[in-house]
This record gives sequence, structure tokens and C-alpha cells, in this order.
Amino acid sequence: MSGIYIHIPFCKKACFYCDFHFSVSFKIKEKIITAICQELKKRKDFFDSKESISSIYFGGGTPSVLSIKEIDEILGVVYGHYNIEKNAEITFECNPDDLSKEYLRELKFVGINRLSIGIQSLNDEHLKWMNRSHDACQAKKSIEYAAEAGFNNITLDLIYGLPQLGDREWSDSLKEALNLPVNHLSAYSLTMEENTPYVKLVNQGKYKKPSDETSSGHYQILVQQTRDLGWEHYEVSSFCKPGNYSKHNSSYWSGNKYLGVGPSAHSYDGISRHWNVSNNQSYLEFIRSGNRSFETEKLTINNRMNEYLLTGLRTKWGVDLKLLSDKYNYNVASIFEEDIKYWTSLNWLEMKNSKMKLTDKGMLFADHISSTLFMS
Repeated sequence: MSGIYIHIPFCKKACFYCDFHFSVSFKIKEKIITAICQELKKRKDFFDSKESISSIYFGGGTPSVLSIKEIDEILGVVYGHYNIEKNAEITFECNPDDLSKEYLRELKFVGINRLSIGIQSLNDEHLKWMNRSHDACQAKKSIEYAAEAGFNNITLDLIYGLPQLGDREWSDSLKEALNLPVNHLSAYSLTMEENTPYVKLVNQGKYKKPSDETSSGHYQILVQQTRDLGWEHYEVSSFCKPGNYSKHNSSYWSGNKYLGVGPSAHSYDGISRHWNVSNNQSYLEFIRSGNRSFETEKLTINNRMNEYLLTGLRTKWGVDLKLLSDKYNYNVASIFEEDIKYWTSLNWLEMKNSKMKLTDKGMLFADHISSTLFMS
């Protein structure tokens, strides 16, 4: 299950909590699209001739600032230079205010078959607070329009943990969102990321910082309500109707190979990680000159094993202790016997049939548990 990630580094507005790479200036958008197409052609040997691509993901930034012609141009290069599976999942991140009925129909026509719609909230005041460019009405309409256009694979993004978001309001918002024609939800806790306007406003005393207690409470509501609806909690931040997993994101968590193109995009070939320069102008110059636009880090055996622990424990499938022992000669159950007993007693962890996985409660502490188990 190999994948291709395409980073579109442009947004109409800057959400004040976001630390992803993007620009609000569109002056060189056409040049960046051309450079992305050139990089796709240049890096086609990333996969060998027998490897097929099962997922393509347009992320950003905001891919829905692209015209249909630009999307079609990129997909044309992908299909012309890579072995794409017949039923490949092709995901397109978008903002509600970009999704007119005509644009949605054209997205479907050029081959997009999965939408990731960043609604973030269904409260207008909260959307203004986040500096989003849409309102709650647009958010709901965009999902309805998408369903009318024939999209039956729709995921939406929500953010919880806002200081001003009460438990009851979060619960009601979730009910409303999950009643829309969607089959997947990605929900993230508000965090303070370095070099974002949010951090500066908090430091100036103008905004409150998120609290762990609030986020934890919201997370428990999220887990309970999705479970009550029969949805699967299959990754820390990911929920879906039975079997409707994100094929592309699941490949990340499974340690599969993927190519990332565009400024700041990351790639993984099973042995090394690669990351493109996070600067649009520098990226253009690298592509124009024919020089390599990315840096590389070859992962040690310990690195690879630790990443398996980190990503595996984030999922409902957990990690295979036998694999850790056979492949890495690492007996986690023995080395960390006391920690595991403690986490099990707290109902954070389950051990069954050589598998170790986190409970819903334990998902709150996924990073802490996995980092404790790392081999240094």
C-alpha cells in the first residue's frame, strides 16, 4: 500500500493555531504547481516498476485554492508516471467556503473520490476566534453539496479543547456533525505550536491557553459518542463508520512506503526519511536548478523499531510483541514488565495474544507510553 502525498502550500487566511507550511500570497502559485509536476516526474524512480500506488493525498495548506485545471494537470502527471491502482483512494483536503456545487462536480469528474473537509467547528464565534474563513452554515452546506455531487467517502475535521468550549456544547456539536452524510472523523485537540499567532496571544495575556483537563474531558465525550453510534476508534485522532479507514493515513501508521512532493513534504522509503525544504521560493530554485530539493536521514534499526512502537500504539491494532522480538530482538514485555503491569492496572493498556494495544483511555497517554518503551 504505497502512497503519494502532494503538498499545496497556499491558504486564503492563516488560522492562528496552525504551524503547517503555507503562504497567503498566491503570486507564485502557478510556478509552484509547475514545480510540483516537475518533481513528480523527477522522482518517479522512488518506487520500483512493480510497485503500485494505492492512495494519493492532496494536503496543505489548502488544496481547494487550486483550479480544476491545476488539479487535473497534477493528476495527469501522477497517472502518466506512476502505477496507480484501479481503485486508488484519492483524497482532497478542502475548506467549506471553496466548495460550490460546480466545483464539487468537477472534482468528482477529474477523479477525486474522497474529501477531507476542514470544518473545525460548528460554532460561528469559535470559527471567528480561530480566524477561519467560513461559518457553520457554509460548513454544513458544503457536506450536503458534496453528498449531492456523489461523494460517499467524506471525512471532516473538528478541533476540541478550546478554552471557551463547554462539555455540553462540544457534545451537541459532535451530534450535529456526525449526523451529516460523512463516514469518517478526524478530531484534534487544540495545542500551542511554536511560532504561531496563538502562542504570541497567549504570552501577551490576550488569549487563554488550552487546559489538559478540558481536552481530556472533550476526548472522553468524543470516544463515548462515536462508540454509541457504532463507529470505530481506530487511531488516536481517527474515527469511522465500520471499515471506512483512511487508506492513505493508515499506510503511514503501518510503516508503508510513501512519496511526498511539494514544499515541506516528507517521504519514507522503508529505510530513510526525506523532507523537502519548507520555503516556497527555495523549493522553486531547487527544482529549476535540477538540484535535490530534500534532505535525507537514514534510520537506524532502533529508529525504525521506535517508530513502529510510536505509530502502532496509536492504532486499535497495537503492536506485535513477537515481531519486536523476532525482528528487533527487543523483548518489551520483559524489559518493561513493571510499567506494563502499572498501565494495565490503570486500564490504559491491554495484552492479548502477543499483541499490546492501548485502551480508549490509554490513547490519551499514547506518546508518553510509547516514548517510555523506546530503545535508546
